[in-house]
Amino acid sequence: MKLRRIDHIGVVVADLPAHVAQLEAMGLVLERVGDNSESHALYYPCGDASVELIEVRDPVIAARRMGEEEQARIEHIAFEVDDLGEVRDLLESRGVEVSWPPFPSGSAMMIWTTAATSGGVQYQFLVRPGGEDGSP
Repeated sequence: MKLRRIDHIGVVVADLPAHVAQLEAMGLVLERVGDNSESHALYYPCGDASVELIEVRDPVIAARRMGEEEQARIEHIAFEVDDLGEVRDLLESRGVEVSWPPFPSGSAMMIWTTAATSGGVQYQFLVRPGGEDGSP
């Protein structure tokens, strides 16, 4: 398994405008917006990776993903890889649970580890057609 690069760090936030203001005050510029039925995400690139701010729409799901009294939490670290099947097979052989089948987002396909089986950290792995750079 070859990790090509860190693609992004996903941060679940309770107050999206406050976190946007903080990143923009540091000089980061919004590059992309992502929406799905569960969340709204903003991507701020920095070098070859991005910070993904995630606002979860449902308060119950937000509490589960972030924690009851938390304002923000780094939820996952995303790596770009060449082969999701190879990643799955290697991780599962080491006792790490992996979501399957891959989930599509834009042109990317992605999988996640279950944090409880990957040392308390949730990792995301994604593949882009032709190895395109950029956030999912």
